[in-house]
Amino acid sequence: MDTLLGEKLKNAINTKNSNINSFIWKGSKVLNKEGKYTQSEKKIIEMTEFEMLECYEHCKTMLFNKNTQNPGRWLVLDEISDQRDKCGTELFLRSLEQNNKITRFTLLEMITTFLNNNRDTFKEYKPIISDMFSNISTEFNKISLSLLMDGCLDRLGAFTKKHITRTFILKQGIWLTPTESKDLIEYREDGSLIDRLEVIKERLGIKEIEELYINSKGLNYSQMRAMLSIRPNKKYADMTTVQLETLRNRMLFSLEETVKNHILSWENRMDQIEKCAEFKGFKL
Repeated sequence: MDTLLGEKLKNAINTKNSNINSFIWKGSKVLNKEGKYTQSEKKIIEMTEFEMLECYEHCKTMLFNKNTQNPGRWLVLDEISDQRDKCGTELFLRSLEQNNKITRFTLLEMITTFLNNNRDTFKEYKPIISDMFSNISTEFNKISLSLLMDGCLDRLGAFTKKHITRTFILKQGIWLTPTESKDLIEYREDGSLIDRLEVIKERLGIKEIEELYINSKGLNYSQMRAMLSIRPNKKYADMTTVQLETLRNRMLFSLEETVKNHILSWENRMDQIEKCAEFKGFKL
């Protein structure tokens, strides 16, 4: 019975998706005089050829725009991957310094010697950490040696936090560790217990109008504080270890998931426009 219902639901969804009359294009949100956002809507099938082409080009811009100030979603994915690697590079360097007592200068000399001794091997291949070191944790072994050299020379540059917005950070929610729960207990003058969320917002400077929810999948207090304290264009070498780990292990993966959903949405809109254009004999 469940299988039959599931099949009917799947067929219904497929029918809706293939029904060109159901495709709606939503315009940008506009703030009206009443302080509320409104959004125009129009059936794609009712658009003129020029309107369809305009919307189609807009989709391509949102996906592939090469403008660094407003990059397309595919370019943002590349940027996220690069940021994750740079966080990993700085963390690896710190690990070597702390656990193996290998300074950045010493490591740079080791890498240079290794590359010189294996020049023929790496003519057409970009060497990575695992080529030079054995028994390296999988979290680091695919970082390129060229990026590692940049880290040794303090050439990783600055982290661009344009996409890791304050709203995006708070949206992750918060979930305290047992130790944090104890540390964040506060009482009023009359002896009554202050709501822990109120204490968190006060300590982190989160405004009343900003939303923060308790979420078992959220960041802990230390991670939340680390993310909110990242200043624009802060160098990777100047970030705290907590900031680097939280970015690499959590925030950049969450951002990647969000961007992939955006890509799927824009590609779906392009597909809808293509179907409507084909039906009406329009050229895109």
